[in-house]
Amino acid sequence: MRLYLITIFLLSVFFNAQSINISVAMPQDCNLENEAKLMLKNKLQNIISYQGVAGTECGALIITPEVNIIRSNIIHGGMRQINSVELCITFTVRNIITNTVFNSIQTTLSGEGYSMIEANRSAINKIETSSPFYQKFIDSTGKRILDYYETNTSAIIEKANTLASQQLFDKAFALLATYPENLPSYNKVANTISSIFKKYQTQQCSQLLLSAQAAFSRKDYELATELVSLIDAQSDCVSDAQELLESITQNLDKQYDDLLKLEAEKMQSHERIELAKTKAISDIASAYIRNQTEYIFFW
Repeated sequence: MRLYLITIFLLSVFFNAQSINISVAMPQDCNLENEAKLMLKNKLQNIISYQGVAGTECGALIITPEVNIIRSNIIHGGMRQINSVELCITFTVRNIITNTVFNSIQTTLSGEGYSMIEANRSAINKIETSSPFYQKFIDSTGKRILDYYETNTSAIIEKANTLASQQLFDKAFALLATYPENLPSYNKVANTISSIFKKYQTQQCSQLLLSAQAAFSRKDYELATELVSLIDAQSDCVSDAQELLESITQNLDKQYDDLLKLEAEKMQSHERIELAKTKAISDIASAYIRNQTEYIFFW
């Protein structure tokens, strides 16, 4: 019988000084109780942390365990019956955007207890997180991931641009966010991210401007101001946004006029633009990953 656990606990993993972000995932439809799930999640966390890795937000690269029950028995005798179980756990690292599998290993564990719940916990508890078995797995997986990205940079960029052309900006950002920043070709990826973000801004800019104009027509100047302030100074519709700001200014008193000037100054801040851009891309990518039906990121 195959058991699927799911939840995701995110970790940032660095292989050979190259930044590779990996999420620890547990597949869905699970018959294990929550404590056993938590034990398995913590074991996975410790396997990665043993290599000196800290946790971070979710990403498209995941390590996920599939748990299969090979054997389960009830041993009668004495005052209480004993449940015994043998589990086969397969750890797989993949990219959920491209469904590329980078590496996998299997481990077989046995456990006993006065109930099947206790037997499962006993088996999971026998995972030795500091074992060279897992260290070798992590090292070889890291090398495979780096080799994959170095070899497929052009294909990844092409796929991201295709997604952007379909206005699937969140999926495109999630895909590009997995690319290790220290690889030689990362500049090409960074340029692609900027290019796609401009297209995303153009789409969002038009929507924000329409909403701001609607608020202005209702004489809701405060809302119109807030919406216009969200439009980046590098957006294609920034000139229209500035015109709307001027129109709003003419309809506001001194208090609102000062507010608009402050917002206009913020729109010109390069530092603010870059920080907002980075945060926006990260938020968009994370939101896409969290919304995946096959994987749940927080539990």
